[in-house]
Amino acid sequence: MEFITDAIKHFIEAYGALAYLLIAGIVFLENAGVPLPGETTLILAGTFTAGAHPLLSFPLVLLAAISGAVLGDNMGYFIGYRFGRDLVLKYGSKFGMTADKFDRAEAAFLKNSGWAVFIGRFILLMRILAGPLAGITRMPYPKFVLFNTLGAISWATAITSAAYFFGSAVAGYIESVGVWGLGILVVGIILFGIIRHYMDEKADEKAAEAAKQEAGTVKK
Repeated sequence: MEFITDAIKHFIEAYGALAYLLIAGIVFLENAGVPLPGETTLILAGTFTAGAHPLLSFPLVLLAAISGAVLGDNMGYFIGYRFGRDLVLKYGSKFGMTADKFDRAEAAFLKNSGWAVFIGRFILLMRILAGPLAGITRMPYPKFVLFNTLGAISWATAITSAAYFFGSAVAGYIESVGVWGLGILVVGIILFGIIRHYMDEKADEKAAEAAKQEAGTVKK
């Protein structure tokens, strides 16, 4: 544990600029349609902006997150527009993106595509699929850009700010207990991401089962 947390601190202190690129890159890939822990990464980065001696700059973390989110969703849009559903499912299936999950996300998206892009930022599955779905369904690009940018700013600001204030609240404790305090924080955030992913998976399974039961009732 001490080795890991020391390595994180050393990396940030020695390669600060690269840390911002890493944040932007992970958020970019998640929003482009690759199931990576973009939100968990942002929460972790946000906590490192807090305290009397922050390891990262709050404005730069926020800028990295917004840039990655906006550009990633645009990439997802063009992938969906150019290659369509088949390509997204072909590669998404390697990360657990099943056809059933995609169908449910598409149905939710089509109800109101603009707000789906905006609000979808705060929902794991929709954050990954909003860009590709917008392209697949041929959502007008100016409308997509507007809701995508507003959603990216809102999501990144909310998550980074929450992590910053949370980090400020515990920064004194972390500094007093040293690297072990940082280790507990890192592990806690990672566990949060794992638990949230597990809960999303369970919710998807229940939704799929309910859809099957409904389909069976209709056939009867």
